[in-house]
Amino acid sequence: MTTEKVLGTAEYRAVRSPLEGTVTLTAAGILPCMNYSAQLEMRPERIMPPMWDMVFFVQPLCLTAMKPFEISVVIAGNAAKFDVIRVMDATGWVEVPVVDPFVPVNFAEAQAEAARFLVYARLPFPPGSTHSGCIVVPEGTLVPAIYYRAFGPASRQECDAWLLKNCGAFKAAPAGTPGGDVPWPRAPQPAE
Repeated sequence: MTTEKVLGTAEYRAVRSPLEGTVTLTAAGILPCMNYSAQLEMRPERIMPPMWDMVFFVQPLCLTAMKPFEISVVIAGNAAKFDVIRVMDATGWVEVPVVDPFVPVNFAEAQAEAARFLVYARLPFPPGSTHSGCIVVPEGTLVPAIYYRAFGPASRQECDAWLLKNCGAFKAAPAGTPGGDVPWPRAPQPAE
């Protein structure tokens, strides 16, 4: 089967190593198909620190299943002198800040900045109905595919207020409906 290389997307982080002169660049995300693969490839420009492409190797046939990935590359040489590493992905150039894991931080300030939340709602049943079955989760949390992002990112209080104002209770499919309360397209039922 033929494999095609395309730009993909991921969440990136770059960390200075305690070893002199190295940086570890990590990309993490979810592939939509089990038979796809992800890779960080060095770009051909001869500069320091090197620039990278986030690529997915895709096939014409998709084995539908979410496949998490986490890829790391170690950049040696004088990479530790730089504050940013550039990655080209499907969204364009991403500048990944290089952090030093051994610098003390004010924990309370870091938690306040990181405390971002999202509101997810269940896919509507029947189609076209309003937000229902809402949940509030920290930003970056993986949620099942039966939810969609309805609001956020925002503080927990803002998300809770939005949920109370805009979300109703989830209405399940009537008893006996093929597929239960899962809002997937239903297969035709055989005639009796």
